[in-house]
Amino acid sequence: MAEKTVEIAIIDDHEMFADGLSHLLADMDDTYRCTVFNSPLDAIEVLADGGLFDLIISDLIMENLNGIAFVKALRSRGFKMPVLIVSGVHTAPPVEEALRLGAQGFIPKTATQAMLSDALDTVFAGETYLPPQLWDLFEQDRYAMRGGNAVQPDSQLSERQIEVLNLIADGHSNREVAYALNISENTVKSHLKHIFKVLNVGTRAACIRRAQQTGLIS
Repeated sequence: MAEKTVEIAIIDDHEMFADGLSHLLADMDDTYRCTVFNSPLDAIEVLADGGLFDLIISDLIMENLNGIAFVKALRSRGFKMPVLIVSGVHTAPPVEEALRLGAQGFIPKTATQAMLSDALDTVFAGETYLPPQLWDLFEQDRYAMRGGNAVQPDSQLSERQIEVLNLIADGHSNREVAYALNISENTVKSHLKHIFKVLNVGTRAACIRRAQQTGLIS
């Protein structure tokens, strides 16, 4: 049985970058089929006519409609496919606003192929992707908007919870973690529940990925 084609829309008003990204994605996975748009308005028109995409990769800065406004326009029209924003600007992108409006992540245009692959895997798993340097910015933005100071994840986790995190990152089951730390399996589950809440994730894989991105574990 043939593998399902993954439809990806690439939106960037720099044609050379968009075409280059399209070819890179095709080389990375032969199930990826990319459609390039040089205007976000053209993409919205295709979607309105019934076009279907599994993922949209959109530039942040464009002439007709910037990436943030594009995400807002998509969500206001009821389109729920994930959107990954790429940014070539050297200033900090508006991470908090983009995620609040419904983007699934940011990736710099200087990203390596490995980072791009990680971003796609993360987004297709239903999680949010930010490169390590942007996670700190996101935390600062999030707490500043709440009128407080930025709080780093490690300040919200106990030494024991960091130990649990390291053990699950090494591939140990809850039972093995409990045995290694001489605690009950229910206590391990309780620690994991708190860790998931602090890192804003829903799966062990996402938990490990987020912990690595934020520097909690190597």
